[in-house]
Amino acid sequence: MLSIINFIKVVIMKKIRFTLIVLFLFSAAFISCEKDRSHSDESEEIPGMGDSDEELEVDEPLYFPIGLSLVGDITGVEVNSEPLENPIGSGGQWVILDVLIQNVSDKDANFFLPGGSVVECQIEGYQHAICIQRVDVLVEKESSKPFKLLVFCINEGRSGSSPDITYEILGISNSDKIMSLVDALEDKKIDIRDYLPNNKAEFEEICIKIQDVVWAITNGSGLSDEDWSFVNSLPNVVVE
Repeated sequence: MLSIINFIKVVIMKKIRFTLIVLFLFSAAFISCEKDRSHSDESEEIPGMGDSDEELEVDEPLYFPIGLSLVGDITGVEVNSEPLENPIGSGGQWVILDVLIQNVSDKDANFFLPGGSVVECQIEGYQHAICIQRVDVLVEKESSKPFKLLVFCINEGRSGSSPDITYEILGISNSDKIMSLVDALEDKKIDIRDYLPNNKAEFEEICIKIQDVVWAITNGSGLSDEDWSFVNSLPNVVVE
């Protein structure tokens, strides 16, 4: 009788040891996989950004409210020191877009471009761009609204915008690294309309630094603590 009990104990102990070994190996494999994925995500190029020749990827396409539509092509604007007529958005050191929105309804309507919307240049060798923060444009009823949209370059080293180039707004980027920056800038005072007419120099200084932060993601190794400190130090929009 005692030998049977001892036999059962030995069998149970072996099963326990086997189960623990399996769990240990599974956990080690899972942790290793997580480490590899994290490293891969950090070092991988974002399709269409930086030096990548792949197509830009989006989660959500551009949406136009009922009654609003884009008129003609979106073309580039030559970047120089000339004052812009009705500038909107943030960036503009390398890419500015000439946009015309039409409202055919009998009510004023708001066109908005979400933060994280990527803009695809239709000619190879030129910079794609991103609208880093949501912009809102009021278009009065039965009228058209032209504006110059300032955006940030996402391909450091390529040529900037010009009137000979057309662009397409694809939709919101599906890159977690890009969208983490978009989220951090959501309530920051970085739209040129908040700085005109007297503080344009301050606006340009801010945008130069933001552009470097964007390039750190698209063309570099990611954001440093110093980059995040700068982003977090930017003033918030005052809601009146």
